[in-house]
Amino acid sequence: MFIPSKVVIPNAITGMSIFAGYLAIALSLDGRFLTAAWLILLAGILDSFDGRVARAIGATSEFGIQFDSLADSVNYGIAPSLLFFSLYFEDWGMIGMMLGFLPVLCAMVRLAGFNIQATEENKGYFHGLPTTAAALFLVSYVIFAQSNPIFNQSVVAAVLIMLAAVLMVSPVRYEKNNLMSPHRMFKDRRSMVSVVVLVTIIALPSIALFAWCTLYICFGLARGLVMIIKDSDV
Repeated sequence: MFIPSKVVIPNAITGMSIFAGYLAIALSLDGRFLTAAWLILLAGILDSFDGRVARAIGATSEFGIQFDSLADSVNYGIAPSLLFFSLYFEDWGMIGMMLGFLPVLCAMVRLAGFNIQATEENKGYFHGLPTTAAALFLVSYVIFAQSNPIFNQSVVAAVLIMLAAVLMVSPVRYEKNNLMSPHRMFKDRRSMVSVVVLVTIIALPSIALFAWCTLYICFGLARGLVMIIKDSDV
């Protein structure tokens, strides 16, 4: 199969993100959990660039879209699931295996549905929690809990992993996270939130990252609850 040379560039970035996810899996199985969590975050950063690079150089392709989706299933499904299983659920037997499997299943179901209905997602929000946000939420908890052992509890991890998995395939609306786009930075008042997020994450990465992810998830849940109440009053 012939692939134009310029298409190789964004696909190479996607390949590097998969490698970061692969390393995260290997390190999770080796007990190096904190490093594995940061590698999943690195995979997410690389993933945020491949599409932008492809559009910037006119190298978008159907192959790139499918390749990126497969990368997401590794980086946001398998990698965080094995991280949580190895860290929190390895001694839980079959229950632990099922808990660890939940994000894999829900991420792949979501990605398959997203590929089929991609044209319906061209709005200001997603239906369900994006796989990227779900993975970021889970690994940010690992980073937070490793720095704050009092919160490093398997029961808490079980609640969070179930919440993230269910939200991925739920109808709850979540805004598209475009606040960190460089061309929007400082452009309007809403985008100034991105500056606050970035500064707090740089200053207190182990706390701020998990705090912002939790806020994002809670905001979607709160908005969904308000919509249900409004609909019931009609």
